[in-house]
Amino acid sequence: MSMESGQTPRPLPCSERAVVLLNGEYDLSNDFFKLNREYDTFDFFCADGGANLAVKLGIVPQLVMGDMDSITIATRRRLEKLCRFVELPVDKNVSDAEALLDMLNGQGYRELHLFAATGGRLDQTMFNLQLLQRFPQARIITSQEEIRNVSKSSSISGKSGCRASMLVMSSRVTGLSLEGFKYNLYDSTVESGSTLTLSNVIISNNARINYNEGALLLIMERLAPVPEKPRQRLHLIK
Repeated sequence: MSMESGQTPRPLPCSERAVVLLNGEYDLSNDFFKLNREYDTFDFFCADGGANLAVKLGIVPQLVMGDMDSITIATRRRLEKLCRFVELPVDKNVSDAEALLDMLNGQGYRELHLFAATGGRLDQTMFNLQLLQRFPQARIITSQEEIRNVSKSSSISGKSGCRASMLVMSSRVTGLSLEGFKYNLYDSTVESGSTLTLSNVIISNNARINYNEGALLLIMERLAPVPEKPRQRLHLIK
């Protein structure tokens, strides 16, 4: 939902997919959501300071949730008549991001795209990565990468040529098998801290990841690199 001067926002019908704007670093273009038409069908939500980003991008969210310690006065005034605010206490047991994701999960959203979820404070980034385990329908999107939880049997379509790393989030992952990668694995055990699954490459349009026990995050290039054009041979003038 875009924001234009003097326009009264019309809430989108509740979708099954949502964009969540957080308060980290946003490294995509300001017109990213306008250029990617798939987001026309998404509902937009902000966790606290993510509302500052929404205003910058010209987006009216359906709801802003948080303790409002990061949102600017100008942003609050800009949005308070355009969308709903849910103010949380400063002293609470969860982050603003977790509280918002928990609400959206309860409402049945099956796909959640998180933006500005990395960068800035390292502790916030690490906890946001862990939230992907609790909310497996969520993924973090940056200009270069997409990060998501990997279920015990997962397929990856249309990502041939993309770099992919698998980060062990438990003490170990057992029975890990990779198919359709440059470096395939079969029934392997990968300990936490191992770099065995760092910087692999997807070489199939239908790659697969399977494992038995543990927890795994997939950190994957969002777009495959464009192949370099072959250099022309030098021709000397005789």
